[in-house]
Amino acid sequence: MGAARYIGRVGALAVALGVGSAALAAPGLAWADDAGSTAHATHPHATHGTHGPKKAAAKKQRLKKAKPAPSSTTDQPAHKKARARPARKTVAKSTTTPAPATEPVAAGTPRTHIATTTRPKTVRATPTPATAVAAGSPPASAVAAVTSTSAVTSTTTAAKTSSANPVQSVAKIVGGVLNWVFNPTPANPAHPTLAWTLLAFARREIDNLVAILRPQHAASSAGVTVDTTGLALATTATAAAAPSFPTPGQQLSASTSFVNWVTGNFPPNNTYTQFGVWGTDVGTMWDNGIADDPSTPINEHQILMAFGDTFSGANMTGTWRSNVLARSSDTNLADGITIAGGQWLNGNMFGGMPLAQQNYARQIILPERLPTGLPTGVTMIPTAGISVPTPGTEFGATQYLSFMSVKQWGSAGQWSTNYSAIAYSVDNGENWYVAPSSVRQNSPYGGNKNFQQSAFVSSGDGYVYAYGTPNGRGGSAYLSRVAEADILDASQYEYYSKGSSGFFGIGAYKAGWYKDPSKATSVFGRDTGACGVAKAGNHVSELSVQYNATLGKYVTLYCDQFNNVVMRTSDTPQGKWSAATVLLTQQNGGIYAPMLDPWSPSTLGTGTDLYWNLSLWSQYDVMLMKTDLTKV
Repeated sequence: MGAARYIGRVGALAVALGVGSAALAAPGLAWADDAGSTAHATHPHATHGTHGPKKAAAKKQRLKKAKPAPSSTTDQPAHKKARARPARKTVAKSTTTPAPATEPVAAGTPRTHIATTTRPKTVRATPTPATAVAAGSPPASAVAAVTSTSAVTSTTTAAKTSSANPVQSVAKIVGGVLNWVFNPTPANPAHPTLAWTLLAFARREIDNLVAILRPQHAASSAGVTVDTTGLALATTATAAAAPSFPTPGQQLSASTSFVNWVTGNFPPNNTYTQFGVWGTDVGTMWDNGIADDPSTPINEHQILMAFGDTFSGANMTGTWRSNVLARSSDTNLADGITIAGGQWLNGNMFGGMPLAQQNYARQIILPERLPTGLPTGVTMIPTAGISVPTPGTEFGATQYLSFMSVKQWGSAGQWSTNYSAIAYSVDNGENWYVAPSSVRQNSPYGGNKNFQQSAFVSSGDGYVYAYGTPNGRGGSAYLSRVAEADILDASQYEYYSKGSSGFFGIGAYKAGWYKDPSKATSVFGRDTGACGVAKAGNHVSELSVQYNATLGKYVTLYCDQFNNVVMRTSDTPQGKWSAATVLLTQQNGGIYAPMLDPWSPSTLGTGTDLYWNLSLWSQYDVMLMKTDLTKV
C-alpha cells in the first residue's frame, strides 16, 4: 500500500489521539509540534500502543516500545531486526535429512508425510490414537525426529527514508503524541488508562505507517531468504528486573490480584534464558490427562500452556515463532506457575518446552506439517487445548490444540482468518500433526465463520464442547459438541440453536442440537441495553471455559467491547448464561486473553480461588492472575 493512503488518515488519528489524550493531562501541552523529536519513550514501561487490546489493532506488525538495552551483547542474537514482525516469512529449510517416518493420520483422510526433525534419540513406536485412524486401518507408528526450522532470523537491514517524505512528518506528530502520553512528567500522569483505548483504535493505522517507513518490511514480504544459523543463545544472560507494574501480589480490583509473571526475561521463570522466549502471549491452558508414574523422577501429570507469537528479543524483535508450548507440574499457584526446566538430548517429553536446541524453544505447529494446499497465513495462533483419554497410546492420552490461521490483520479489533483447524499430539505436545478433516475454512457462507477461535470443555458425558467466535473481536460465542472419538472430524459436530420461529412459521425449528453449523445461534456475547446501548460483556474475544466444582457451574472468562475481563456462569454448556460480571477493567498497558487454569482450587472444588493467565500488551508477556470468588 502506498504511503499517501495513510497520510490523511493517520494525521487525523494523530489529532484525535492528541485531543483525547490532552483531556487526561494538564492543559496547554504542545503535543503536535512538527519539529518535535520522533524518539521513542525511554521510560521502562513505554509502549507501542495498546494491545487494546492486542489483536484489536493488528497485533502483528507492532509499534515498538522502548526498553532498557540488554546487559550484554550476547543477550540477543546479532541479527535482531528493527521491525516488530514479518508479514510473511521465507524459511530456510534445514539441511539435515530426517529419517523416514509415518505420521498419525486423521480419520478417513490420507496424509502426505512431512518429516520432523532429528530427535536426540529415536522415539519408540507409538500406536496412533483411535481418533486419528480410519476404521479398519492398521495403527501407524508415530516415529519422528526434532527440527529447528521454526526459529528464523532476518538478514535484512533497515534503509534510510527521505527526510522530505510527508509520511515522516505525520510519524513525527504521532511519535510526539506517544512520547508525551507515555513519558510521565509532574504535569502528565503516567500511562493514563484512556490513552490505551485511544491507541487501540489508532494503532493499526500507525502500524501500516511504520511498515511503509521500513523498506525491509517490503523486502521480507517479497520473499527474502532468511538466515537460520546462529540461533544459539547465551546461557549466561542476566535476567532483567521484573517490571514495576504490576507487582506480585498487587490488588487490581476488589476481587482480582496479580500473582506473578509466567513468561519474560525476569524471575520467576526467566523464559529467555531457559527457552529463548523474551516475549509471548495468550497462554491457553489445559490438563494433559496423563497420570504421574511414581517410578520416574519426573511428574508426568502436567498443565500444558500454548502461546502465540513468540520473540527472542526485546520489543518484539529477534527470532520469531508463530507458537510455542510450555509445561508445568506446579500445583501451588499462590506464588505463580513454575515452568519445568528445559530438557535437551535426553528424549524427555515432559521438559519445560519442546526445544529446537539447548535453551531454545521451537515452534510446535509447523508449516511443513500442514495438509497439502493449506496456507500458513501471517501466523498460526493457538486458541484452545484439551486432552482426551486414548487407550493404547504411549501415555494414554492425546492432546488436541485448536488454532487459527490469520490471513490479515485489519483495523481496530478486526482481522481475517484463512481457517481454523485442530492439531494433535500423542507424546505430550512434543510433536504435533494437523488433521485435514478438522479444517474449517472461513467463508461468509455457512456457519464455520463463527468457529474461527475456540474454547474447549469436557462435561464428562462423552462429548467435547467447543465454543467458537468469529475472527476479530466483534462477535459473540457459539457452541458445538462432538463425541470425543470424533474430535478431529468437523463433519461430526453438532451445533446448538435456540430455535427459530421462521418466516410466518415457515421454516421454524425448535431449540436443540443440529448438524448444520449455520443453525448455531449465539449463546452469550450479545448484550444490549436500553436504546441499543451495549452492556458489559457484549462482544467476545479470546474466551476460555471450564466447569467449576466449587460453584457447581460452568464458567467462562473473556474480554468485552470495553476490554473488561468479564465472567459468566451457567448450569449447562449451552446456558442460559448469567449476565457478565466485570472482574477487571482495562489496565495500563492493555490486557487481553484471560485463560482459565484447570488446577485452580475452585475448579477442583478445593477452595474459592480462581487462577487464570492474562496477557499484557505493553510488556508482551503473560501474567498469572487470581480471583477470589467470594468477592465477586
